[in-house]
Amino acid sequence: MIIVENNTHSRGLSIRYFFRAFVLASVFSFSLQSLALELALDTPNREAIQQFISDVRKSRLDYLENEKSLKEVFNVAKEKGWNSLHAEAAALYSELLFRQEKYSDLTSHLQYYLDKKEFIEREDIHLLFLETKLKSLTLMDDPAPAQALAKKLEVQLSQHSNDEKITIYRALAYYYTADDALRKTLKAALDGLELAMQTGDVASQGYFYRKIADAYTYLSESDKGIYYAKKAVSTFEKTNDGLFTAKAYWSLGNILLENDDTPNALLYLHKALAYFEKVNMKKGLAFAQYSIANVQYLQGNLDEALQLAQENIELARASGIHDMQLASMILLSNIYIEKGNLEVANQINDDVFNLIEKFSRSIYKAEFFGERYELKRKINQVDEAFEALEKKLFFINKHYEATSESNIKALQVKFEVKEKEDEIRRLEYQKNISELQAKEEYQQKIIWRLSAAIAFILVLVALLLFYRQVRQRKKYHRMASTDHLSDCLNRRGILNAASVKLAHHSVSIAIVDLDYFKKINDEYGHDIGDMVLIAFANAAKDTLPKGDEFGRYGGEEWLFVLNSADEKVVRNIFQKLAVAFQKYCDAIEAFNPKKEMTFSVGATLNSKSPNSLDSLIKRADTLLYRAKENGRNQVVID
Repeated sequence: MIIVENNTHSRGLSIRYFFRAFVLASVFSFSLQSLALELALDTPNREAIQQFISDVRKSRLDYLENEKSLKEVFNVAKEKGWNSLHAEAAALYSELLFRQEKYSDLTSHLQYYLDKKEFIEREDIHLLFLETKLKSLTLMDDPAPAQALAKKLEVQLSQHSNDEKITIYRALAYYYTADDALRKTLKAALDGLELAMQTGDVASQGYFYRKIADAYTYLSESDKGIYYAKKAVSTFEKTNDGLFTAKAYWSLGNILLENDDTPNALLYLHKALAYFEKVNMKKGLAFAQYSIANVQYLQGNLDEALQLAQENIELARASGIHDMQLASMILLSNIYIEKGNLEVANQINDDVFNLIEKFSRSIYKAEFFGERYELKRKINQVDEAFEALEKKLFFINKHYEATSESNIKALQVKFEVKEKEDEIRRLEYQKNISELQAKEEYQQKIIWRLSAAIAFILVLVALLLFYRQVRQRKKYHRMASTDHLSDCLNRRGILNAASVKLAHHSVSIAIVDLDYFKKINDEYGHDIGDMVLIAFANAAKDTLPKGDEFGRYGGEEWLFVLNSADEKVVRNIFQKLAVAFQKYCDAIEAFNPKKEMTFSVGATLNSKSPNSLDSLIKRADTLLYRAKENGRNQVVID
């Protein structure tokens, strides 16, 4: 939970309006260039059009803010029959349609030009069309067309120049991210970034930095995520690509929010929102408004968060942005939980459950089922809670399979080496041969130290992965040994504990059965029966001496393992337990007037000769049967 002072929102609004004014001032300078182009279009000039296209491709001009000029350039080049410029402008126009979310128009546009292969003579232009096509196919419900095109680009990758490879890596990084293949996302972004650094393609560098940041964020590597998100922001701010800069702001804002840096998170989120509002980009608006609604929720401004979440659900649904629709619904459910309206929260949660396949990532599904488990526990829907827990573990495993963390760690080290190599290359260009020769020994030392550092990092990574595996195993072992209704050991857990104690101590084994428990279920219902079981477990936790163990053996039966073979001690323990049990039952409102609750005990003392656990349990069970035959509500010890 992130706690922020209440005046943070008002400061965030001030920042938002400040940056909106800043962006508008920046756009004014771009508009002058567009105006100059419009004047040139009155008397079409091929060189002016070529310069405009070059500026857009190199992100010196923003697509959405220069929509009118880009469309005019496309039409003029087409009318004049300037085939090369026409093809290049058509490729840029397809990207404009994608950014405007005009997917129907985009499909027709791409089909027309990609069918005219003889018209597109340049391979780099053809790849720009394919990049936009792959991104648009990724949004379709049927994954097969996008998968086929991605595979085709992968196979052809080695046949292209470095500039063309950058285009392919951009397309593949987008596709892999949407397909939840984070290992492939990171590799494509790393390889693309290396080429973009070599060719001086600043805009593509920013794009790959953001993809790397997103991948590390999905892997819960927050430090890496922040580092690369900041590099993406600083890189895009060197360009005039307003959309990608805004997306970088949004990514960084969310990562900072996850790390409790709410003031700076709001700063970047409002900067992103200002651009999305200006160009009326529905997808961007849905993402930014969701993040700000989440901030309001975390700050305790539930009514404002409720309104924003409801608005965002409708916006995302109308725009077909399923991740944001479902995320906003989950946020709305959490808000109602905080408001104490569990019935509405549960209904919304069930609605998300029915739409769960619309989530694009396994990790999103896992997080949802984690929240569903907690909610179902609160409203005592035990079977659905257990089902949610199983599904959470299933999707966590799918996420780990997709991300393959050990390989990603290796790629991380690989990229750090590449950064060092790029630094050395820059030194080689800047220094003359004599300076390089003088520093050759120094560089060899640096390389040796770097190699040693990488080896050390790999060892640390291996140890970290081993530590995480041990923790996961302990966690799953605890879950497998716990009765989730009463929060005590289950049959497997108590039998394991009994075996360990029996091997090292003289112990007493007792089986306890709640008297007339079936009548409680029949008369009051299973919910009240569950409350009685929980009351008994709480009473046992309060009563048992330190070191004694108990667990739910089955139904209303419980198995106790006591560190004493003294009959008086054992009898005293169950007398105290009976008093505590009745006290907890008296607090159950359904028992009005109060109902006497008792239990029967069969206990065997293992002090004379060694016995197996099975024989002790059978003996205790026989004694329990005798206690029931004698009228119940008693302890029979042998």
